[in-house]
Amino acid sequence: MEDQAAREGCAVYYVKPLSGQSYMERLILFDIDGTLTRSQNGYIPFNRAILDTFGVAGDIRSVLPDGMTDPGILAEIFSRAEAGITVTNEQLGRFSKNLAGAYTTALQNGTTKIGALRGVPLLLEELSDRPEFAQGVVTGNFEATARIKLQSAGLAGRFGFGAYANDSGHRPDLPAIAKQRWEKGTGRPISAGCCVIVGDTPKDLEAARANGMKCLLVGTGRYPVEDLRYYSPDACVADLTETAEIIDLLLRI
Repeated sequence: MEDQAAREGCAVYYVKPLSGQSYMERLILFDIDGTLTRSQNGYIPFNRAILDTFGVAGDIRSVLPDGMTDPGILAEIFSRAEAGITVTNEQLGRFSKNLAGAYTTALQNGTTKIGALRGVPLLLEELSDRPEFAQGVVTGNFEATARIKLQSAGLAGRFGFGAYANDSGHRPDLPAIAKQRWEKGTGRPISAGCCVIVGDTPKDLEAARANGMKCLLVGTGRYPVEDLRYYSPDACVADLTETAEIIDLLLRI
């Protein structure tokens, strides 16, 4: 195990030394929407931010946003509506601020609700207590919106780093950015093969494969587990409720 870990660039943690077992360090990168959290009426703040930023009506319900980044969602909404709008970086910055404000308002007045999916709080707590795991987020949300969603779902403080839509609108760019931030923060490298993306869409798997990372897909979003298995991820589960089994999978894949 030690020789293999050295070749792969993974740290080896000895947990309960008397057992004689050793584990390679794993960097777990979680998607947010549909994987960690579920939103009710999330279209309300998104559509409000479109109107406030661009002065035109747009509806996120006109596209299939699962696994996309917010910039990609905007582009597809305007393309489908034939609005003739090319979104600039300056407009993206304003949209991000407006979206955070719209979410804050919608959550405060109760028109939008966000909660953690079953099993998620316990799993994150267990992973935080295990020295062989580190956890971050890789999400198509802007960072400000991601933090609002995690806070609303009671998951704030579980993630010290991540990669977001303001880092890149191209989803496959994000896992490498998150990995680099973790390496910079800890001062030690980790191989892509020791990183696991946990998501709920085929796009999460595509991002993992583009970076040589492992992928656990969860059937808690739009795609049921039977459909996700078709894409041949490294592992696939219906949900994250079986904490011990999920942790075992994350160590073995």
